[in-house]
Amino acid sequence: MIFFYRRVNKELARSYTEFFDKLCVTLRQLFFNSAVKKISFFILLIFMSCSTEEKKITPAFYHWQTNFSLTTSEKEYLENFPIKKIYVKFFDVDWNASTNEPMPMAEVILDDMDLENIEIIPTIFITNRSLKNYPLEKIETLGKNISDKIFFIKKDIKEIQIDCDWSETTKEKYFRLLDFFKKETFAKRIKISATIRLHQIKYYDRTGVPPVDKGMLMFYNVDDVKDYETKNSILDLAIAKQYIYNFEKYPLDLDVALPIFSWGVLYREESMLKLIAHLRPEDLADEEFFLQKNKTNFVVKKSTYLNGRYLYADDEIRLETISLETLKSAAALLSPEIKNPDVTVSFYHLDTTTIKYYPYEKLQDVIRIFGEQ
Repeated sequence: MIFFYRRVNKELARSYTEFFDKLCVTLRQLFFNSAVKKISFFILLIFMSCSTEEKKITPAFYHWQTNFSLTTSEKEYLENFPIKKIYVKFFDVDWNASTNEPMPMAEVILDDMDLENIEIIPTIFITNRSLKNYPLEKIETLGKNISDKIFFIKKDIKEIQIDCDWSETTKEKYFRLLDFFKKETFAKRIKISATIRLHQIKYYDRTGVPPVDKGMLMFYNVDDVKDYETKNSILDLAIAKQYIYNFEKYPLDLDVALPIFSWGVLYREESMLKLIAHLRPEDLADEEFFLQKNKTNFVVKKSTYLNGRYLYADDEIRLETISLETLKSAAALLSPEIKNPDVTVSFYHLDTTTIKYYPYEKLQDVIRIFGEQ
């Protein structure tokens, strides 16, 4: 009985071996006879697996006020989103003519230090004139002063972002400053990011690429706000499209910041006087004082106050706002250009007067576009 069992097993094994030998021969013949088809098939599989890979999108906000004390409505808004990061402006660095030094200004007061599940990222705005006026050999001293001040305000940090619209004349100083930050924070495993403007990607061979871990593309302020003929200096997609170049060559991973702020640009005799922050259409709805020339421009019919500013008759205001449809179009334009799989999409900026115009469900729709490939 045992012998019979072994003999059956041997016969089965022989049958299986013969079957697999024939199968291998058949597969080899199929492979060599249709090699081109096979290669095409595998290329297609690779393409499909790559194209269906989802990006990791992290929603975030900028906070640009000196007092970081969130209202109840702001906290509820962030929780419902839900937001994972807030880039908080810790302070500005601007040139002080009296001391002949770059000095910290508008330092933040951090009242909400421990927001649950939200990372606070210190963001430092450095004016270009601070770098222009400061000697190259003292840049590390400036970096040490900035670093010390950041850690005095907050010690538990994972990332520091530097915001500076550098020029070709200040590039060497700025990049040396960023190098200092990277060396200073390397042991602490703190990432350094920098804001990037559209023109700094299109002309990166001239402007240079900052030595940081990641860039934050500021997709706004794309046109000349002072020009009377400008349509929308915050975000005009027709203008922005002219700068969608060299993304495939740009050697830095990019996050994206989109605008949700508004303002009015006040002109007198076609010369810009000032910006009126947070202006919306309802602020200019009183026909006794304002005449609407077109979709965005208003004429002051008779002198009046507006948001604490005195306006004269015949002054003009260009109202600049960003619609949700514009945000979606901006996301659709940028999404194919951002190749890195981990993308933070941040909105500028967080305050109660702004977020009521942008329900979090609608901004989530904008976020999703960046994950669609």
